[in-house]
Amino acid sequence: MTNPSSCVTNIMLEGPKMKENIRSLLSYSSLGIEMGLSVAIGIGMGFFLDKVFRTFPYLTVIFLIFGVVSGFRTVYRVIKRVEKESSEGRDS
Repeated sequence: MTNPSSCVTNIMLEGPKMKENIRSLLSYSSLGIEMGLSVAIGIGMGFFLDKVFRTFPYLTVIFLIFGVVSGFRTVYRVIKRVEKESSEGRDS
């Protein structure tokens, strides 16, 4: 009996679409890092500005929301790009 995950890996990494599949996997794997960095940068900027203007926690919360929105925007853009590339690959 073969391992189902190895069958999926073999299908994805064999054949003419290997480059396309690897590119899609790399795009999706970077989403977690991009989402985390967006939120962390937003919190960092908000915390710094709160210290400067002594308004803690208001600017931290506002920039946290900006970071989350920016992260979801990045996720949306990557998903749209991968969908576009995969539909172009199917057409040709």
